Amino acid sequence: MKNRSNPRSGKHTTDARAVNAFTRSALSSDLTWLPDMMTVGNPPLTAEAYIQAYLVDPGEWYWSTLLLHDPSEIVLKRVLAIIEQAQLPGHEKALGQLGAGPLEDMMSEELLDHLQHWLPFTPAMRYALNQVRMDVEPLALQQRLNAMFLR
Repeated sequence: MKNRSNPRSGKHTTDARAVNAFTRSALSSDLTWLPDMMTVGNPPLTAEAYIQAYLVDPGEWYWSTLLLHDPSEIVLKRVLAIIEQAQLPGHEKALGQLGAGPLEDMMSEELLDHLQHWLPFTPAMRYALNQVRMDVEPLALQQRLNAMFLR
């Protein structure tokens, strides 16, 4: 009889990579989440230049975190990279836009699974997540996010 208590064989699977793709180290080593500036006739941006430009003027860069243009996986990576560099009190506008925009649009069990890698939350992450309207979400999701805030 097989021991089924540990279903993972130890080999990396696509599921494992997908979960790990949203960690701090993965974001810094895989820059495929950067917006393709060449499609709009501009030179490519570095991660640092993009993040700083967003933090300085989120209104100018709002399009880069809309779910209409890029897959949610790419948008989430951008959002996490921006939040990682954001500082309070100076970046409330950018953090508020990220919370009330893409984080709210993506709010789900899957998003909270990805955010597990970011615990304990930084003040910037807390601020962004506090901008999400949770009163429209299922009670279980609200409770899970509240539990994450307590860690």
